[in-house]
Amino acid sequence: MVVSLEKGLLRLTEREQLVILEIGLDSIDSASSFVGYISDTYNISKSSVWYLLNRLKEKELLDFASKDEHGKPLKLTGVGAEVFGHVDNGKKELMARYESVSLMYNAKNESFGAYRF
Repeated sequence: MVVSLEKGLLRLTEREQLVILEIGLDSIDSASSFVGYISDTYNISKSSVWYLLNRLKEKELLDFASKDEHGKPLKLTGVGAEVFGHVDNGKKELMARYESVSLMYNAKNESFGAYRF
């Protein structure tokens, strides 16, 4: 997806769009807990989610605490909120692509596993 902003065009991958949608206009207490949530929900490795967050921070769409900062929530910047408006329009279509992830309960070892069909 390419978004046209005042400062130019911005290209976002589907996963970057998904992260922006999941954050929305909320203020999330911790980037670490958000990484765990996205990883568990969409079966994306934690390192990939951190990579996405850092890319979006470099693009000035997100703000969150670095290792030296504490207590700074994960949230969209002003530009990120503008992009959210564009991405939100295609939300149903994007989310439908990721709905193919299902959870399967394995009673034998009492664990959950995510499988993409």
